[in-house]
Amino acid sequence: MKRMIIVLTVLIAATGCGKKIPEPKNVSAASVSDLKAATTVQSAQTMDEDFQVKTFVKGNSVYVECYLNDYSFSGDTSKQLATVSVLLDDKKRINKHTAAFILKDIPHGAHKIRLEILNDSGQKTGLNKEIEVHITSTM
Repeated sequence: MKRMIIVLTVLIAATGCGKKIPEPKNVSAASVSDLKAATTVQSAQTMDEDFQVKTFVKGNSVYVECYLNDYSFSGDTSKQLATVSVLLDDKKRINKHTAAFILKDIPHGAHKIRLEILNDSGQKTGLNKEIEVHITSTM
C-alpha cells in the first residue's frame, strides 16, 4: 500500500510539470549560452572586427549577445562604457547596458532588429548591426 501511494505521488508530481516552463528573470551570458545549445530555433551571427553580435530566437523572444573590442559594458576596464540602443522595426524599443539581453514579447512575423552602440555620453559610435528575425511561435 505504501509503495502504491509513493508511486501515485510521483506520478502526480510528474504530470503537474507541464510543457510551459517559466523563463528566468535574470539571465547571464553563461545561461544564454546554455540555452543556445539546448533550444536553438533560429540562429544568426554577424562578424565584424569591432562589433560582433550573436542572436537566436526561442518562442517569441530573441536572445542577443554583443561583443565589442573598444567598448565595455562595465566600468571594470579602461575601455569606454557602452550602451546598446535597440530598435525593433525602426522604432526605438529600449537601451540596454549589458552585453547579453533578451527581447521578449515580439509579435508573430518577420522583424528587423537594429542594434546601435552609444558611448558613455549617449552619442552614436558608428557601430551598428541589423538582424532580421522571424517569430513563428508565441510560446
